[in-house]
Amino acid sequence: MSKKHHKPENQPEQHSPLPEVPAPQPQPQPDRAPATKAQIWTFWGAVAAAVIAARVLDAALPNVPERLIERWIMVAFAAFLAVFLYRLK
Repeated sequence: MSKKHHKPENQPEQHSPLPEVPAPQPQPQPDRAPATKAQIWTFWGAVAAAVIAARVLDAALPNVPERLIERWIMVAFAAFLAVFLYRLK
């Protein structure tokens, strides 16, 4: 048997009007200069250099595990990113 939901008839319906909320004003963005083409080329050049260095070291050092080469490349890339982002700030 299904349940039927009935409102009690002796209680009037309460409609509370929603308070009008003004549309949010756009926050003024701090003045930041967009990245220059030189900065973009520097970043992608570093990415390409990391990939190329990993490939070259993997081919040149066959007895060194690849995970070790990747770790050293990523440490160097992390250092680059730290300096790059600090200067970009």
